[in-house]
Amino acid sequence: MNEKPVLPPVPPLSLIKERLPELFPKGVDSRQYLVRDIAAKTVFVMFYAGAIQGQGRFIRPDQVTRMTDAQAAKTADAERLQWIRESLSRNTEPIKGRWYATNTRESIRDETLRDGVIPTGVVIKQEDMATTSSKGRYALEKEFADLFDPNLGGKKLESKIAAWQRHLSRESRARIALIKGRAAAAGENDVLVAFPNGETRRMAPGASSVLSKAAIEVFGSLFLEQPAVVFLSESSRKVVAQDHALASDIGLQIEPDRNLPDIILAD
Repeated sequence: MNEKPVLPPVPPLSLIKERLPELFPKGVDSRQYLVRDIAAKTVFVMFYAGAIQGQGRFIRPDQVTRMTDAQAAKTADAERLQWIRESLSRNTEPIKGRWYATNTRESIRDETLRDGVIPTGVVIKQEDMATTSSKGRYALEKEFADLFDPNLGGKKLESKIAAWQRHLSRESRARIALIKGRAAAAGENDVLVAFPNGETRRMAPGASSVLSKAAIEVFGSLFLEQPAVVFLSESSRKVVAQDHALASDIGLQIEPDRNLPDIILAD
């Protein structure tokens, strides 16, 4: 009988590098610290060490500097557990091919972690530890870690990313909506609208779709406690979404052939 793995699986570093810019598009606060190579490698090491919320494992910044390409290719539990022990030891022997110099741990701690991923909520930090403790204190937030599942792709991944991005600051979400809206209005692609319930809808490129996206994603989250989309249409008189049950509950009777509102939000 096969034994249950001790550590969670490790996604390829290439996949992490690919998804970080999707998770943190232009407009996100401190994006420069979230999508660069050292951020991807920090996330990788957290996966490698099993430092994911609920696993009871955490890393130190200097462990990122001690990783090597050769070690990263060793993904068996026994190999990973041995590396975890060795990377937390006081061994000062030179590490051939290490990813970063020893003193890079400060920039990982201050820029990548403190100023980058921690404010976005994607990394949790153990606060009840002495500053002089040699134990690890950083781990990936579980919902964020799930977004690096190699089996996720296409519209399912797109939907999960859009739903997760509601954890970002209101200012970041507003900037993202505006930047994406400008691109869509220029005819580059459809406007993807993230609904409060986690669903997404595509609207035709154009200024009205950009405004609808901002109304739902930004206005709704800022001014409504429990926002819900009752009705959404496009300027071409196409019904994009209609919640018949919710409309009935609040006494609305919408006849698209006779009256076609752009948006109806409920709280």
